[in-house]
Amino acid sequence: MTILEEIHSTLIEAERQGDLTGALLSAEMRSQRHELGDVLCELHNAGEIDLTSSKNLEAIDALERNDFWIAIHPLNAAIAALDCSHREVLGLVSTLVKKAGDDGLAGMPNMSLVTWARKYRSEASKIIEGIRQLDELCLAHGLFAVLGIGDEAAIFDLMQSSNGIVRALGLRALGRLEVIEIASVKKGIDAACEVILRETDQQLRTSAIEAAFRLWEKLGPSEPYRQTELINHIGKHTHAQELSSLSAALFFHNKGLPKESIDLVLSWLATTPSNSEMTLRNLDDAIESDEDRWEFERVVPVFAQCIPRLEAKAKQRDYHNFYSWVWSDPRNASFLFSQWLNTGKFALCSFLTELLSASDKNALVSLQKAHLPAKEDEQMFIARKCIGFLWHQEVSAASIMLSIVKNGKVNARALAEELLFNPLLLSYDGDLRDYLETQRDSTSKRIADCTARILAKHDDHVAGIETTKDLVELLPTIEQRRTAAMKDRERNRDIEKQAHERSIFASLMTRQTLLYGKKSFSIIHGGDGEKHPSVMELSEFSYSTELPRLSVVDPVGFSAMITIFRAMERRHE
Repeated sequence: MTILEEIHSTLIEAERQGDLTGALLSAEMRSQRHELGDVLCELHNAGEIDLTSSKNLEAIDALERNDFWIAIHPLNAAIAALDCSHREVLGLVSTLVKKAGDDGLAGMPNMSLVTWARKYRSEASKIIEGIRQLDELCLAHGLFAVLGIGDEAAIFDLMQSSNGIVRALGLRALGRLEVIEIASVKKGIDAACEVILRETDQQLRTSAIEAAFRLWEKLGPSEPYRQTELINHIGKHTHAQELSSLSAALFFHNKGLPKESIDLVLSWLATTPSNSEMTLRNLDDAIESDEDRWEFERVVPVFAQCIPRLEAKAKQRDYHNFYSWVWSDPRNASFLFSQWLNTGKFALCSFLTELLSASDKNALVSLQKAHLPAKEDEQMFIARKCIGFLWHQEVSAASIMLSIVKNGKVNARALAEELLFNPLLLSYDGDLRDYLETQRDSTSKRIADCTARILAKHDDHVAGIETTKDLVELLPTIEQRRTAAMKDRERNRDIEKQAHERSIFASLMTRQTLLYGKKSFSIIHGGDGEKHPSVMELSEFSYSTELPRLSVVDPVGFSAMITIFRAMERRHE
């Protein structure tokens, strides 16, 4: 007896005993998983087993999660050629889809239903009739049967229905047809526009948006048929969910949009509130920075609109494409930092800190003259906001200050130079001092002169400190030293605790603390019961960071300055 004959025999016997799903999970069946779908289909069509029986459907629904994902692949493979009624195949598809839940593979049975409908068009046409009669099972999965049949006339007939659910299904089916006449494409877009103009049902309107964007892809960006009209009507409706659907369409189906239409969508998303989290996620996924259709200056206002409305603080890791686009061109960083620092909005300025924290250390941001606001008080506002939010990224903040020195107005240049010295250079004399040394020879005379003056003042400051180091009256008392040491220990303990919480190794292995030593010794218990000694040489790992000196010398005054700069708002005329 061959292997396939044994499989046939085993499955038939399992069906008789009411344990077909159990047989699918056996080791011998799993080893033949590639052929198992065809075998199941063959046996079902021969009447030896019944995949669509209520007993088997209940058994599938009762499977444990891991067992289900083993069984679904042969069951799904069998659907495409099952010789059965439309209700039987829909029952099997529905059971598999519901059991799969939100998993990404949950749509496999629906795709198999498309193939089944192509093979059994006559039986599949009964599903269309069930859709017209509002049959629950037909409505749930009928879209895929309609796609398998591919009958444009039947789809347009569904689109004429007085029932919104049926009409929405027809619109979605038309947009997904693989082969369709150009005249039918434009007719479908007209129908979608009619829905957006006159209907209020949200499901129907969302289906119309999806259909329109899919149909535009079939025409291509060279023929933007009624795009401006439809996008403007969606924007004027000012419905948050609908605008988020617009952002989703921009992600999934933007190949039919020319630059003008993408700009129009972005302008509505930038001026009208939507579901901010969904909009930003869709937009970040849609961004294609290497395409001429996407313009950085158009995308930034959408992020500026949505970030302050997020429930949780915006994180750089959630918007990787936008982050990469910012640092891909110095002009992009210049535009973004100039625009958002000038708004003074806490959420936006905090996100700039996120962008710098995730970038290479000491990333330079040079604000170009074209991006600096023309008004002097706005330039001064940017300088203060830069110190308030970016003082932890001292080199990046200094590069912004020097760009104001280079391109700003008189009073703004003076303020930038003053803030560059105090608090920045008085707080940091490591990397920041090294960076400023490189600017002595800048091609910009303003920057070269500014850095020369600042460094000379800093040299005098350091020399003055040296002259006072031997004055006993200025030395901290023993009590002050003890207090500072306690604060240092508390801070280090908190840092260590947070490091352990974020470590990927914390959940993988046990933790042992060694107070001192050169080696660690432990016993490993093998699977055979034997004990194996393990000796590991200990190494030192260290990490250092520069803390702002003013936070120690003048913590109250320094904190007050940073707080005021963060909280201050620009006066609007």
